[in-house]
Amino acid sequence: MKRVYFAVLVLFLIVGCARVVDQTPTRLIKREPYAVLPFENYTETPYAGYRVASILEGVLASKGYNLIPRVWSIKEREPSEEEIEKLKESAVKNGARYIVYGSVNEFRYKTGLDGEPAVSITIFVYDAKENKVVKNVTVSGSGWVHESLGTLAQKLLNRAF
Repeated sequence: MKRVYFAVLVLFLIVGCARVVDQTPTRLIKREPYAVLPFENYTETPYAGYRVASILEGVLASKGYNLIPRVWSIKEREPSEEEIEKLKESAVKNGARYIVYGSVNEFRYKTGLDGEPAVSITIFVYDAKENKVVKNVTVSGSGWVHESLGTLAQKLLNRAF
């Protein structure tokens, strides 16, 4: 009986460390062309928006999404909202029907002895043909001390798509 309680406790801890809130549970069409843009970075971690976008490109490609070639490159500073809007237009001109963008709200290692990674990302999938956001997902989680920020971000993004 103690083993059952222990197993339930461990399962609760594992599930309780990550949250995925899909506010629009829409089924996306993988064969349509997608573009991933750099995410707005609301953290103190430099280039977190670029890092999340790059990880998300890999996640979507591994799941069979049809990605167009990147319409952006990494610059020595974070992109402004105006630049992201121009990238959306460029993505549509390059054939993207769906544009994936969003914001990084947390991307850091917690302070203290353990220094666990903590990640929070908001994702929007915009349908250029329908002129509206068709998917809105927020993923958040904290990992174990042996995990990197990239590993945790990849796990969370895999759950979102």
